[in-house]
Amino acid sequence: MRKSVLKTMPLAKPLAVAAVLACAFASQAQAQTNVTIYGRVDAGINYQSNQVSKDANGNIVRGGQWGVGGNEWGTSMIGFKGNEDLGGGLKAIFTLESGFQADTGSFNGSGLFNRRSYVGLNGGFGTVKIGRDLALPSDRVWSIDPTGQQNMSTSTLFKGRNWPQTSNQIQYITPDMGGFYVHAMYGAGEAAGSFTRGPTGSNIGNSTGLAIGYAVQNYEFLAMYDTARSQNGAYDDLFSRSKEITVGGNVTFDKVKLFAGWQNLSAPAQPLGAPGTMASANKANQFWLGANYQLTPALTLIGAAYHVKLNHDVGSANLFMLGTNYSLSKRTLLYASVGTIRNGSNTDFQVQTGDSTGLTGQNQSTFYTGISHSF
Repeated sequence: MRKSVLKTMPLAKPLAVAAVLACAFASQAQAQTNVTIYGRVDAGINYQSNQVSKDANGNIVRGGQWGVGGNEWGTSMIGFKGNEDLGGGLKAIFTLESGFQADTGSFNGSGLFNRRSYVGLNGGFGTVKIGRDLALPSDRVWSIDPTGQQNMSTSTLFKGRNWPQTSNQIQYITPDMGGFYVHAMYGAGEAAGSFTRGPTGSNIGNSTGLAIGYAVQNYEFLAMYDTARSQNGAYDDLFSRSKEITVGGNVTFDKVKLFAGWQNLSAPAQPLGAPGTMASANKANQFWLGANYQLTPALTLIGAAYHVKLNHDVGSANLFMLGTNYSLSKRTLLYASVGTIRNGSNTDFQVQTGDSTGLTGQNQSTFYTGISHSF
C-alpha cells in the first residue's frame, strides 16, 4: 500500500522526539548494525469537481475544489530500517515506519509507527517478520496496477480496501525460486477463546493472506487471497471487513508495459440495506486494463481503465485516468494525472479513493500534479 488518507495531528511531537532518538541511536549503532534512515515526501496541487460541503448556515454547496494535496502519487513517510549479520547467511532485520500528510504535517492513523513496526530474521529459508506491517493487498497489488496505486487506481472502486495495514502480524516470504515466491501472513485478532474475533472495543478481528507470484524481468503474475474480519469475527462490510481474491499481472514489450487484473470482494455477513442502494451490495467484481509507455528514459506515460460491478442490482461504475511521471533524478519525480469516474444511478464512488458524500449517481473528475522526493 503505498498510501493512507486518514489525518491526525497529536502524534507530531512524539514522532519528532522518536526521530531525534532514532538518529542518535543510528549514529552509535553503525558498528554493530547496518541502520538506514529513509523516506519520501509527496505533495502537489489538487482539483476535484462536483464536491459536496455545507456553508455556515448548513446549506449544501456543490462545486469544484482546489487545494494543496498530499499523497496523491504515493505515501509520504519516514522510516528506520536495519539488519545485523548473525553469520552463516542469517540476518536479524527490523523496520519502523510512519506515514504522514506533507500538506498538513499530520501523521496517518493512530500509533507512532503507523505503517510498519516489525522485527524478524532473513536467511536461506526466506524472511520471517513479526509486528505491524502492510497487509498483502498494500504490499503486492501496486505492482500489477497501471498507476502503481495512486489515488486513482485499483483502490478507488474498492474504497481503499487495497490499502490496509494490520497489527499483530506474522509474515513469511519464501526466497526467490527462479522467479516464483510465496508470501503468507496472519494477523491475530487476540480475543480470548477465539481465533477470529477481536477484543472488546476493537473494530477488527483477525486477518489472513496468501499470495503466489512469479516475477522476472519482463513478466509478472500474482494470485492472492486475503481476508479481514470485524471485531465479531464476521465479514460484514464489503469495503472494509471482507474476503478478497486478486488475479493479475503485467508484461513488458520494449518500451510498453501492459497490465490486466481482476478482483472480487465478498462480505456474506453484511446487513443488507434498501434494494438498489450501495448498502444492499455484498459482492463486487473489479476489472482493469492499462499501459505504461516509456517515451524517454525519464518520461513515462500512463493510461488505465477500471470497471466495478456490484450485486443485488446496484449496478456498476467506471474510472478512466491518464497520467505522466517525469524523473528529474533517481530520487525526485514530477507527476501529473487527470481522470474521471462515471457512477451508475445507484453507485457513489469518488474519483480519488475515499468514502463519498452525496455522490450517488453523480460523475466526478480530478486533476493533480506534484513532486515526490525520496531519501
